[in-house]
Amino acid sequence: MSVLFDTSILIDILRNDPVALDYARRVQDVPACSEVTRVEVVRGLRSSERASTEGLFRTIRWVPVDEPIARRAGELGRRWDRHRPGISLADLVVAATTEHVEAELATTNVRHFPMFEGLQPPYVSD
Repeated sequence: MSVLFDTSILIDILRNDPVALDYARRVQDVPACSEVTRVEVVRGLRSSERASTEGLFRTIRWVPVDEPIARRAGELGRRWDRHRPGISLADLVVAATTEHVEAELATTNVRHFPMFEGLQPPYVSD
């Protein structure tokens, strides 16, 4: 099964977290990311990180937010806002994208994604 990286994974890779780097090397397929993840990473980008970030971006299969993903994100928000208010729009889009491409979500922020029962982080950093 393919893997979709959440923002938390990309940030750990960009920070050269050895555990995250080891995990990323073990991923067999080209990882996917939602374009919303690109927005989140670029938003927090420092000028000195631009080159390494662009290099990482070139190794990822980017999934645009199209109508089916947008609709599913809205449905997830409507469903989960009753039980877990405060799930961000970005996390809803990432969840919908994960479902749309039939991938496994990789995130260290599992509490942001209650819609994936039994979700575990792919690694634990020191």
